[in-house]
Amino acid sequence: MLKLSAVAVLPAALAGCNDNGNGEDEPANGNDENGNDENGNGEPIEPGEIELDGETEAWTGVAPDEIADEENPTLTLEEGESYEITWENIDGVDHNIEIRDDDDEVVDGYETDLMGDEGETQTLEIDEVTDEMTQYVCEPHEGTMVGDVEVA
Repeated sequence: MLKLSAVAVLPAALAGCNDNGNGEDEPANGNDENGNDENGNGEPIEPGEIELDGETEAWTGVAPDEIADEENPTLTLEEGESYEITWENIDGVDHNIEIRDDDDEVVDGYETDLMGDEGETQTLEIDEVTDEMTQYVCEPHEGTMVGDVEVA
């Protein structure tokens, strides 16, 4: 009887392991309850333009719809394709954008100069996505303005 009780309690105890702090469970694999990734559909973003807002607290997705309103959204990109990442300076503080690898090094010179004028925009053109690309980062605010790049 005691063994049966312990077995019954273990799944109940483990069920709360993915609690997000407000009583709701989150899937352990990083996907939502429908199996979608952070882009909302499990599919790469179509080649073309990606739009972000940049402020010290975080990057915020603007377009395409898969990343809209997300803080530091994961950018799932197609290997070998080209993209333009255009961002707007929202808070008038110096920011830039860099594409980095697992060693925290800039990949193939994909970085921009610092830009500090509120409302100004900047575009980083990626000619060819490679599997080296793992993050996009604002160098002065790499603790808060950092998002993952997944290559599909």
